[in-house]
Amino acid sequence: MRWLRLLALVFALPVHAGDALSVRAQAGVVPLGATGANVDFANADEALALRVHALEQAGVVLRGAAAANADLVTEVEAGLEALPPAMRRPPGGPLELVLHAEAAPLGVGDGSPARPDWTEGRARFHLYQYAPSDERRATLRLSRLTDAESERLWRRRAVVHAVMQRWDDAKGWSGTPAWRRLSGWMKPFERPLVWKEEVRLRYAGAFSRAMGQRSASLDWVTFAEELLVPVESLRADALPVDDHVRCQEFSKARALTEQLDASGLGTLPPRGDCPAFEAWAELESLSHFEVLLVASTGRQPESLFGHLLLRPVWHEGEVPRGPAFERVVQLVALTGMESKGLGYVVKGMTGAYDTVFLTGTMGDLSHEALELEQRSIRRFRLRLRPGEDARMLERVWELERRGYMGYYFFTDNCASALVFLLNGALEGGRELRPPGTLWVLPTATLDTLARVQVEEPGGEMSSLLEHIPDAFESTGDRSVRAHSAKKEALDALAGHVGADELARLRGVHARLESPEPQVRAQAYDDLPGVVAALMHSAKTASRDTVRAHLHAYVAHAVRVERAAVDRADGERLRIERERMLAVNVSVAGSARAGTAERQRVFETEDALQRRLAVLDRATLLKDALASAERRPPTPEELQTLVWAERTEATFHRATDVQGTLNDGLLATVDPVAFLHADRRHKVAAETAWAEGALRESGAGRVMVALGVDFPEGAAARPLVGLRTAGMAEALGDARLHGFQPSSELRVLDGELFLLPRWGLPKVVASDLTLLGYRTLLRELPQFRDSFWDSLGWGAEARVASSDARLLRYRASVQAEALVVLDEDARFSRFTTVGVGGLAAVHWNRDVLTPAAGPRLSLTHRMGLFGSGANAVRLEAAYAPTWRVGDTHFTHEAGAALQVEMWLGRVGPFGVLLTPRAQVRWEGAISPTPHWEALSPSTWLAGSAERRLALGFEVR
Repeated sequence: MRWLRLLALVFALPVHAGDALSVRAQAGVVPLGATGANVDFANADEALALRVHALEQAGVVLRGAAAANADLVTEVEAGLEALPPAMRRPPGGPLELVLHAEAAPLGVGDGSPARPDWTEGRARFHLYQYAPSDERRATLRLSRLTDAESERLWRRRAVVHAVMQRWDDAKGWSGTPAWRRLSGWMKPFERPLVWKEEVRLRYAGAFSRAMGQRSASLDWVTFAEELLVPVESLRADALPVDDHVRCQEFSKARALTEQLDASGLGTLPPRGDCPAFEAWAELESLSHFEVLLVASTGRQPESLFGHLLLRPVWHEGEVPRGPAFERVVQLVALTGMESKGLGYVVKGMTGAYDTVFLTGTMGDLSHEALELEQRSIRRFRLRLRPGEDARMLERVWELERRGYMGYYFFTDNCASALVFLLNGALEGGRELRPPGTLWVLPTATLDTLARVQVEEPGGEMSSLLEHIPDAFESTGDRSVRAHSAKKEALDALAGHVGADELARLRGVHARLESPEPQVRAQAYDDLPGVVAALMHSAKTASRDTVRAHLHAYVAHAVRVERAAVDRADGERLRIERERMLAVNVSVAGSARAGTAERQRVFETEDALQRRLAVLDRATLLKDALASAERRPPTPEELQTLVWAERTEATFHRATDVQGTLNDGLLATVDPVAFLHADRRHKVAAETAWAEGALRESGAGRVMVALGVDFPEGAAARPLVGLRTAGMAEALGDARLHGFQPSSELRVLDGELFLLPRWGLPKVVASDLTLLGYRTLLRELPQFRDSFWDSLGWGAEARVASSDARLLRYRASVQAEALVVLDEDARFSRFTTVGVGGLAAVHWNRDVLTPAAGPRLSLTHRMGLFGSGANAVRLEAAYAPTWRVGDTHFTHEAGAALQVEMWLGRVGPFGVLLTPRAQVRWEGAISPTPHWEALSPSTWLAGSAERRLALGFEVR
């Protein structure tokens, strides 16, 4: 009889296919969320059967043990109610839920044959008896729930999982770029060596549970579980509000919400307040973001490629924030304090370290980059939309806690991490592509950002990246500028003071340029007396001018000393690190230990556990050194440590003298006005240079050329040339996104000349520089430890071929010291002579000949009017080499004259014109006893190559 009553009731109730769960509400006997104990049916079984039938009408089918479990039915109903109403009927036909008698962690399947989650395609979803799980991320936020509450939570999440999986299969939400780029999901063959779907974020804490790391779809579905059925839905006090998923995963929550809105399937509730994030972000005061390029010093090839950071800039608020406390986002590899040997390099190239996102302070960055490493920082403003600025802060917040990616020096580094960060914040479907596949350079990444166009409020288009001509100047670069300014101030005193007194100051000046700190300290002792004598000898009308020049001289001299003491501090840290035997700080040891500790720290928003939110690596090293066991210093190290102490003492003496003079003889000079004027001069110089500089770096260059060859004994022949380069930046190049003009780098820089003809063209000549580096930057006199510090240097490896050579093919390596005869401030003009050596292998089809010998070179560059890219460049070289098997020297000589002309920019494209004339000779020199036989044809025997070429480069 009870089944008859049940059927009669069922058929008497109106059932709407769009919302079959309303059956209980319409009956007025089973409120939504009620348990079987609260129904008014004559029999609880009838009530349960009705509820199961209502679920079936909604597309969710319970069979067997599942249909007989009232608690399960209740949680299935609650899980469906967590979804927007339009999503409660899963697409793809009936969804069958099966309950097994055996237990499984969290009561859900894991996709294995023993515990499947789905069978029969997506028709049947399997549930198991609930058992606790040891998966840390899945249970991290459940510590305040009882076992019974945890079971109810995961039952509801299982329902959401099954239904959302069906919807994702139908709509393809997880396949959209807006979702995939948040975790870095890559499709098969999207990158080299990616054979299946992979994810860049490799930290389990970046996913709602481990299953989410398997695919973008499971990432989407498991996150939907956590967002739609959060822990606080079981108990309001289960989590502090700042640990709610809505206050931790802003980007994923927004992506899911926007997809549902766009599909017309419902709108999720607003996020609500997140006090910790809002206090940290200060969105109402946010001004803009800057990309920072930590440039190379020019003399350290290991830092040549630069380093990228992100700097959020806030308007000044009611409480002033000093510059040292401004925030920066570092994109770095966590290496702990592992020694920088061969293993360190191998780990950096094979993904053994993690790339992380660190929110530090400008004080930390200045200490490490501007002082210890003495690398200046170029600044670029990001023209983001207001909404994108807010999203950027949200991404920084998220990735600082969960953004761990494998670090690979060439492809997954600070540059690719910046692109990853930006892609998660850009709106309107905009997406940045990494500027390379086999390597991603910081400078090339700036090129990529600059090519993105942004619509301004007035409707005009501009570049996403805007150069700010006000770099954060390193103490090293400031000392170079101060060295020149000090000399200018000294020369400016001529004619205003007595000749004898000026000669005394020049004597002090000479001692201030000594590399011995104690000599400079004695010179500072004599400086007050010299300044007093100069002021006494000054003409009455010139005293204010003399006082200003003397003030500037002393100030710039102390700036040089500041750079010296920073260099000494860096050397002291290096020695102390090498002396360590054991470190008693866990995070300072291996990279893995540091990463694990940092992940633990950021698991919750507890203020006490955030003590390492700012990781100043230099300070961390100093703290570790304080408790580390050390070996005794070597004699060489002891000598360096003594030098460092004397350098520091000299700096203290210099500042004491400066303070005495500024309080006495130079007191009428306004020091604040001096600093403002010095900054204006610096900014004006940077602005003038930037206006004439090329925007693009030298990465990924392609040039087409038309040329004429003049072979010996034959008519001139036309040539077509092609030049490509992974990186090609020459000495003196002025590039906003490039390296220092004092440095040259060429990587895979190849040139090919072809002779057009019917059929396949003939290769006339080729030249490939595998790797080449030159620098003209020398140390200041105060910083020179040896003669070599007063020289530039260079080295390169290249492979070439020419049909004009005696042996067609050649591979060579060369190195040279460079004597700079003439230069200007930014090397737009310079003349150098190089002295070095050459080793080569020449070969033909059946001949292989090694060779070696000295090499001399001459390089000159002269800047022209207009753009800073306009120049005349002359390079010549001579090398007498001895080849194995020969009884004489083979002489090689060559010269190239090239004019570089920047024709300007049309829209996004710019054109560089490079006409070039080159000549090369190779052969033997035969001595002759008769003056009448001095014709070159009688004493020069060999082959010559002469070529004219006109190159066009479009960037």
